[in-house]
Amino acid sequence: MARSHPSTIDVNDRFNKADDPSGRVWVVVRLWTATDGLPHARLEFEGKTGETRIMSVSALLDRRFYSPAPARH
Repeated sequence: MARSHPSTIDVNDRFNKADDPSGRVWVVVRLWTATDGLPHARLEFEGKTGETRIMSVSALLDRRFYSPAPARH
């Protein structure tokens, strides 16, 4: 579940890209530590299979790039 000020990320957390006015939601589906020692996340676009992104966890935690999406009810 995404928190208002996350310090960590978990599978199923939801995020919005900061510069995307459409409000599309990206969901964390996998977490791992890359060979360089940095944690990374695989995200899938909610509602559309096949569209994925891979990025560092630090990018997801940086409000200039992403922000937590509201919890799904």
